[in-house]
Amino acid sequence: MTEHEKAGEQSVGVNQTPADSAIPTKHIQLKRGLTSAQVSMIGLSGALGTGLFLGSGSVIGYGGPSTVIAYLAAGFLALAVVWALAEMVSVHPVPGGHGAVAASYLGPYGGYVTRWNFAVTMLIAVGAEVTATATYLQFWFPSLPLWVGTVLCSLFIVALNLFSVHLYGSSEYWFSMIKVIAIVTFIALGLALVLGLFPGVEAIGTGNLTEHGGFFPKGISGLLAAICLAVFSFGGIENVSVGAAESEHPERDVPRAAHTMIWRLLLFYVLAILVVLMLQPWTETAGSHGTIDESPFVRALDITGVSGAAHIMNAILIVAALSAANGCLYSSSRMIHSLANDRQAPSWAAVTASNGSPRRAVLIAMVGMVLASVLAIASPANAFLWLYGCATIGILVTWVMTMLTHMAFRAKRKAAGLPLPEHRLWAAQIVAPLSIVASVAIFIGLYWLLPVAWYAGIPYICILTLSYLAVRSVHSMHMRDLLEENLRS
Repeated sequence: MTEHEKAGEQSVGVNQTPADSAIPTKHIQLKRGLTSAQVSMIGLSGALGTGLFLGSGSVIGYGGPSTVIAYLAAGFLALAVVWALAEMVSVHPVPGGHGAVAASYLGPYGGYVTRWNFAVTMLIAVGAEVTATATYLQFWFPSLPLWVGTVLCSLFIVALNLFSVHLYGSSEYWFSMIKVIAIVTFIALGLALVLGLFPGVEAIGTGNLTEHGGFFPKGISGLLAAICLAVFSFGGIENVSVGAAESEHPERDVPRAAHTMIWRLLLFYVLAILVVLMLQPWTETAGSHGTIDESPFVRALDITGVSGAAHIMNAILIVAALSAANGCLYSSSRMIHSLANDRQAPSWAAVTASNGSPRRAVLIAMVGMVLASVLAIASPANAFLWLYGCATIGILVTWVMTMLTHMAFRAKRKAAGLPLPEHRLWAAQIVAPLSIVASVAIFIGLYWLLPVAWYAGIPYICILTLSYLAVRSVHSMHMRDLLEENLRS
């Protein structure tokens, strides 16, 4: 890189400054201990979870066989977001990932909203996942109180995040690997059943894709509704950018992870849903997401005569939920650490342990996780639905802010005469604004599909804005007091 380019990078780059001059810089820095494979699996962890294994029936209820197209469309939107993230954080591999980059290119308010929104969305997801894990444990231990299982799962996840990032990366790698193996096995068994390659079982064929109302049983409106709901299956893909600051070679690992991760997700979701739709009529699959025995994956195992199919599926669901909780807590704590560096969260949360883990930020994220879990347990039919509404809005806000940041990133690099990175978003001048329009359209569509997303989401965004004004006011008063003290001395 030339001297001119280096100077340009500094002028438009992300500048992470210590939150408190009394804290040595070495005590607020994260350690680069994640390998390329681990970064890739971290990206998979959030998006490849119980939504596919257990909850895909609700999406199929809207789109029928055309749900395959819905997941494909949602996947391409996610692809655009991931590539925009990879392009930016490969240039700026800083703590806080895309949130810190947003602070540099969109200003303090943009960075505050992007980071706190992502942190809150992830901690809500953690609360949901640990509660779900406790529910799955009751399948084997019916007398186990839900709150006991939730606390045990929470302590396990917190422990993984308090130790070194290498331990976290290793655990997440194997968690995600189990999920990948489960999906690949399911797809292979399903295709064998459809094509008649499984011994002793007659070929099922592809008739279920066109019978029972046709490929578009609820028309274009049903397909559009399915797309709106399918988008949220890809929530959590942003985790790949958060790991950039702790990757050994971010300029290489993040684009590589983004490329392999998103294509795996598209392949897994589309093929898995296609197999589900071919194995049984969509009318039987629709809405089948309440219990282990209703899972489409259990159905495939039952047809093949695998004994203990429900128990196998339950074990996979527990791993999937723990993996998602693990990844979401990691991302939330790293965003809080980044906010603390910019004095938009308690400054003591910027301190890291000797192993590089931001343990204080993890503890803050844990408090939120506990509150979310308590609400989910106390009133699963009401409070949990509000939490889910906030989480869905949070994903859309993250995607919109990511694309706004990317547009500013491109514009400022062009103005500074800097080249684009090798791995970049294709046709960004069209794709980025189109992705924003699509995200806004999905939010509008939720008014009819998931009204609670509006009731919870709009107040949530207002609270984010008001809290920023409050934090800015406190920070301004603090700086004024320091200035007056310096003048007096």
